Amino acid sequence: MKQFLLLYWLSIGLFFAIFYWDISPIASILNHGQTEMTSFLTSLTLPSTMMEEHRILINPYYELVIEKACNGMIPYLFFLAFIVAFPATWRHKLIWAVIGYVVIEGINVLRIWIVSQMVLESRSNFSLAHDYLGNILLIATALSLFVLFVKTKRECVVSSHV
Repeated sequence: MKQFLLLYWLSIGLFFAIFYWDISPIASILNHGQTEMTSFLTSLTLPSTMMEEHRILINPYYELVIEKACNGMIPYLFFLAFIVAFPATWRHKLIWAVIGYVVIEGINVLRIWIVSQMVLESRSNFSLAHDYLGNILLIATALSLFVLFVKTKRECVVSSHV
């Protein structure tokens, strides 16, 4: 357990330093592309008149902006650190890294759509939709993926002849 926790926290630090924080040129490029993709996928769920670049136009005076913190990378990096730290084959980890990315990105687009729909009903719904429901949805998704990752891990069976 100590090794898992140590490797998890080291992975978190490394992944955020390389793939998220602005200290890394890789992070800038990756997060720009990720935000572009998230905005594009979100635009497929909304009427074309509501989406303009990274902005969801709620009304002429109010818009939601999809920024770096909204692009789904943060929950994915936490999930990725979990699977890297957990003892399993690299093949199993790679498969679940891809599955996790696709699922978390899809759920993140759903989260943005839910936020936009709730804000269309009333601007006062933003905090509830974004800060609570959206975060709970992403955390529950990442946790469920990790549980599935662990449950699908093949155990190394050692047979001995007596």
